[in-house]
Amino acid sequence: MKIITQLSAALLALGIVSQAGADPVVYLTGSTAFRSTIMTAILNNTGTNNGGVFDTGTVTYVTYGNSVPTSCNFAAVHGNINGSPVYLDCAWSGSEAGIASACNTSLQNQDRNGNSIPLAGSPETWLNVSNVTLNGAAISTNPPASVMESSSHGADLAQADTSQAISWTPFVANTSTALKDYGVEGIVTFTITRNNQSGNSGSGIPTGASNEWVDCGNITLPQMNTLLSLGEVPAGFISGNTNDNDFSVYCVGRNLGSGTRMNMLGDSAYGAHRPVQQYSIGYGIEETPHQNALILTNEGNGGYESGGDVAKALGIITPEGSCQQADPFNSGVGWFAIGYLGPSDALNFSGNFGGEPTNCWVTVDGVPSNNGTIENGQWWYWGHEHLLGKYQISGTPLTVGNLLFQAGELTLQSQNFGAVPGGHDPAIQNSLMRVHKNGDTGFPLPGQ
Repeated sequence: MKIITQLSAALLALGIVSQAGADPVVYLTGSTAFRSTIMTAILNNTGTNNGGVFDTGTVTYVTYGNSVPTSCNFAAVHGNINGSPVYLDCAWSGSEAGIASACNTSLQNQDRNGNSIPLAGSPETWLNVSNVTLNGAAISTNPPASVMESSSHGADLAQADTSQAISWTPFVANTSTALKDYGVEGIVTFTITRNNQSGNSGSGIPTGASNEWVDCGNITLPQMNTLLSLGEVPAGFISGNTNDNDFSVYCVGRNLGSGTRMNMLGDSAYGAHRPVQQYSIGYGIEETPHQNALILTNEGNGGYESGGDVAKALGIITPEGSCQQADPFNSGVGWFAIGYLGPSDALNFSGNFGGEPTNCWVTVDGVPSNNGTIENGQWWYWGHEHLLGKYQISGTPLTVGNLLFQAGELTLQSQNFGAVPGGHDPAIQNSLMRVHKNGDTGFPLPGQ
């Protein structure tokens, strides 16, 4: 209690803690792919022995940005830790943005014209815990300025889909970039999918889907790397059927702040820091508001800030599906997109036409993405989920980090993630893996 009281007084003097009650505030950011798993742990009200972070029965919260609390963009959570009250202030901006925020530095992104622009979330702007009502509400819109802190600052903790070894903000000893690595909580999983099309056929294939869309249900790894590099290829390049070349296929993906992107480029041997060409659907990424309409925009090396944004883009079917819309960049009669994201986000948009919700998904070299193919080494697109703490982390943030790491591991066990081979869990327990990777890049190797 003495340590928490002293830390709270110090943070209050710096203006970092809510004036109301002066309870210490710990700031958490990072991976949107692992967000649902770790938010499940944070909102768990049954205690630390059962996968929670806070003492039993003490959790109150509010979330913003999604109607599902575990898919939020921002969250303010309050509870007791060993009997002492603590706020956990969460802002989910992506793994690389999270690493930069924990280093209290800014990561530069690129706009569609190749110009350098600041990446949102590095460092982050947070909910002001004294201005929110912790009533258990899940507010679907992002928070208004009135409930945000007035200026950005670094995070105490960051979830990351890779280590700092390949990060845009690498570890340098005795500097603010020398983050504490708590370890690997589990395996974070990803998939590849086509965009949805209109109509419920009842058979699992949208009525608005073209033959070209159906023919491109599999892609080879070299073809995927070419799509990442060029941003657009003829459908026949993927299907092998020259009759499909009246359609173009466009790449939709994430920005430089994303661990999902870092894993895609690193795991596939494309090159983790190599530029890509990507598109957005539903108005340009830099413009707001995004629209529920099939507006295709070339974003260059840019991309979306979260997997949820990618899912929304790939789920747009207004007015009648992209296969029924003239190609805005070429002379083709239709077009469709292929994107990469976590399975939870992919399942959110791809099941509304009936049948198996993964029928939009793409196999790679004939291999589907699921728990079993990841655990056995057939599917290569997955990462090690790290929890990182700021340089010289101590006191309450250090304690919360230890509890959060434990809660992440216990949540994977209690949710039985990875136990069903044909399932599509957002993460997998380390103990279920029959393969390993020596680092953040490359393909799986035999043995744990």
